[in-house]
Amino acid sequence: MCEENWQKVLSALELKVATTTFNPWMISLKCEENILEPPENGKFYTLKSDQAFGIQVLQKKHLKDIEDAIFEVSGQRFCVNLVFEAPDVKRSKKPVLKPAEQYVIMQEQIDNLKQMHSFCGLNLKYTFENFVCGENSKFAYTAARAVAEAPGQKYNPLFIYGDVGLGKTHLMQAIGHHILKNFPTQKVKYTKAEEFMNQLIDCLKMGGDTQQRMSKFRDKYRNVDVLLIDDIQIIEGKKRTEEEIFNTFDTLFHAGKQIVFASDRPISSLAKTPERLKSRFEWGLSVDILAPDFEVRVAILENHAKRNCFEVSREVSEFLAKTHCKNVRELEGAYNRVSVYASIANSELTVELAKKVLGYSALSKKITPNDIIEKCAKYFNTSTKDILGTVRSKEIAHARQCAIYLSREITELSFPTLAQEFGKNHTTIMYSWEKVKNMSQDMGAQGQKLKSELEELERLIKSES
Repeated sequence: MCEENWQKVLSALELKVATTTFNPWMISLKCEENILEPPENGKFYTLKSDQAFGIQVLQKKHLKDIEDAIFEVSGQRFCVNLVFEAPDVKRSKKPVLKPAEQYVIMQEQIDNLKQMHSFCGLNLKYTFENFVCGENSKFAYTAARAVAEAPGQKYNPLFIYGDVGLGKTHLMQAIGHHILKNFPTQKVKYTKAEEFMNQLIDCLKMGGDTQQRMSKFRDKYRNVDVLLIDDIQIIEGKKRTEEEIFNTFDTLFHAGKQIVFASDRPISSLAKTPERLKSRFEWGLSVDILAPDFEVRVAILENHAKRNCFEVSREVSEFLAKTHCKNVRELEGAYNRVSVYASIANSELTVELAKKVLGYSALSKKITPNDIIEKCAKYFNTSTKDILGTVRSKEIAHARQCAIYLSREITELSFPTLAQEFGKNHTTIMYSWEKVKNMSQDMGAQGQKLKSELEELERLIKSES
């Protein structure tokens, strides 16, 4: 009888509140008392739920709705007390399996993982177990683990930022894998912002029933428990895509679903992103990943070698770590080149062989920002002091911005590192790089002139280095 009366209350609530609130939060409420009678304590009815975040939402916004619905059904006007009750998870003893049975189960697990990868967009190699954590990534790693352990309850959204090739994608996908393993009923979706944008464009430009296509598109990204969006900076300035991301965020967040973003720059540097979207990014936790130090690079390399079943000596690991320090992707790429060469040539992988394969003489003469600044000063008939100084005349500002742009393009150093080299702040460096990049893509006379200058400068820099 209690359950039947409570279902009437839920039916009344369903007419009062939005589906995005009712389905995830109100359906989970349980009432063990008979609402047709006064509460046992004479003061309030106790409602229980195993959804911690849902309790918070209902407590803040819908307590009166619940009390009114109870009054409609029972005629009893009493307060409501919402209580979180952790789900009772019972672990059964695992049976001892024969080797043949273990093999079958292992194959099934591998097939399941492949299916997960296909639907979720996850790469099987990006797990927490394969991530080498150092001081450069400790905070981001800890936050990612916390999110994976309690999706939707801690650090929502999680915003991970850092330069190219430092492990943002690895951590994002590790979150997805951990959730699928420990919460198998949850739906996880990983996508790159560019893929999201392209799919949106396809929905809008194709003929036929646009509304139906948009409905399917939205369902794909909103009917999930965990949404991971990589390279979110790609959509900056793309108003229609930003609007869709904003609405997708609100739908998921208010339903208590976990959202994770990754970007190559901090939130504060997303200058063209609307403030209301930036504010959503800032609701949770923002963490950065820096370039790994020497010891961490060695550990990353040895871990990568072990996974690829072609381990290298400590001397080779240290050589590669010393000569490839910009990012993890570059480091692993160098290992792949030397290990494949050694394997094909059936040779022992030594430091000397690695030097030969990678062209060490070229590596030892890497172009530096200082080289570029000197060439730009000479080309534009000014001085390095002016370029590194604060003079803002049109000619010197142009030379300075070209030097910044070329330093980024040729050396691939991070914006923070270039800020140190030029004695400027991070935002100024990024602004200069973006300005030159956009102007050089302009098909007008000014844009074509700038493009020719950059090409000539790059040729001079590389030919004389």
